[in-house]
Amino acid sequence: MEFETIDIRDEKARELAQVLANDTALSILTLLQEKTLSMSEIAKELNIPISTVSYHLDKMVRVSLVEVAGKKYGKRLQEVRLYRASSKPILLLPRRIPTKKRFLRVFEKMQIISLSIAGLLASSVYIVSNKLLKKPQPSIENMTYAVERAPSPTGLETINKTVMPTLTKASPMPYILAVLVFVVSFFLVFRYLLSKRI
Repeated sequence: MEFETIDIRDEKARELAQVLANDTALSILTLLQEKTLSMSEIAKELNIPISTVSYHLDKMVRVSLVEVAGKKYGKRLQEVRLYRASSKPILLLPRRIPTKKRFLRVFEKMQIISLSIAGLLASSVYIVSNKLLKKPQPSIENMTYAVERAPSPTGLETINKTVMPTLTKASPMPYILAVLVFVVSFFLVFRYLLSKRI
């Protein structure tokens, strides 16, 4: 969720305090929480001058309490702005957090989340592909039967050359798939988190 941060030493914090201390500004804000209105509609609803509405709306837009929701055309085909209360939370900070530190914290969180999701996916792919790509291993009974049936010592050497490598040789495909899934999923999750601004 996106939010507005204001340092308490900033001019915006003073304006926010002025808006919250003013009854007229609060009644405008309450009205805009219910519906989207133009400046003249607000003045008519609250029975106050349009200049007062304009003054308070400008302040509330600057501190992100109110936002421009859109435009419509008036009676003389002039553009009229529509206002509504902002749904973005405001966070007052007692001290300023450097932008670089804040960015690094967010970046670290995104990396940790991306790495853990990518690791889970990669290990799952490795386990599944290892089971699916596993070659059937000759059983010990078949090997002993083949050795007993071998007519000569050279036959034994032939059996050792053909049967034993299949017991020790494993397919590299599960490793390759797991690494590939890890890299691709890490970048996809990281990009998704960047777009969501977590």
